[in-house]
Amino acid sequence: MNVEARAVQRRYRNGRGVGPVSLRVEAGECVALMGPNGAGKTTLLRLLATAATPQRGHVTWNGRASSRAARRDIGFAADVVAEEGALTARQATHFWCGQWVRSAAVPQLVSAALDAVSLLDVADEPVSAFSFGMRRRLAIAQALAHRPRIALLDEPTAGLDPDGAQALQRLLDARAADGDITLVASNDCSFVAAACSRVVFLDAGELVRDARPAELLAEVGGARRARLDVSESFDATALQRIPGVGDVVRDDGAVEVELLHHGALAAVVAAADDGNGRLRGLRLHSPDLSDSFRMLTGRSLAAERRPASGGGR
Repeated sequence: MNVEARAVQRRYRNGRGVGPVSLRVEAGECVALMGPNGAGKTTLLRLLATAATPQRGHVTWNGRASSRAARRDIGFAADVVAEEGALTARQATHFWCGQWVRSAAVPQLVSAALDAVSLLDVADEPVSAFSFGMRRRLAIAQALAHRPRIALLDEPTAGLDPDGAQALQRLLDARAADGDITLVASNDCSFVAAACSRVVFLDAGELVRDARPAELLAEVGGARRARLDVSESFDATALQRIPGVGDVVRDDGAVEVELLHHGALAAVVAAADDGNGRLRGLRLHSPDLSDSFRMLTGRSLAAERRPASGGGR
């Protein structure tokens, strides 16, 4: 089982979209698409899900180019959940599962999918009563209920609490163990690093890096950083003399300090807060995949590429 995009491109009038991009995902892989808003994550996911057609290039699913034949093997959870609120979670999931599975096993598949996302207890309640997070979990259940060999999930952790994210990770781990393919479009750095075997960085519709999370994090380095909100009069050079401190940089009224070992933090705080009220705030940041993206592109994963007009992502 594999899914492959060969020089695919789909661009909108405002320049947003994706391509040309080539990408191949093999059985047992869980691949994350990461990039700022407008980078092309959703567009590429929709092309792989047969929900959109490439303007150039082509997609194959297990070596076949027929999108109609591929759809039975695909589960797609879009980033926007559109449901008939009068339906219960069980009814809505049964509908989608029944499109692809024609057997008496559908009720059991539906119950198993709802249980996996912790919705079985409310399976017979109307979707209209669900919170945003519950609707996101329902979308995942609907995408996975028929046990597709290829799952395409857009922002799957949006609205999920930590328990929900861990449950989703267990689902994806089980899929990988079964040899299934999963692609997620997500900028949730901690989730991606834990759940995905590969990361594909997209920027302005182009693929800028494809690597394992551990490889990307190793390139960034392991040092934590402290961002100190201090007065303009504070002499930041004093911090450079503290053992265990690396780079010290003034940035937009604050001071960013590289902490080479944990013991340096207390000395940094003491030096910055010397009794004159210089230290007004402190934030700690451990290196993650957003740092890797910034190192490669000079841009933040949180940045947004603003279109001239119109829509399309």
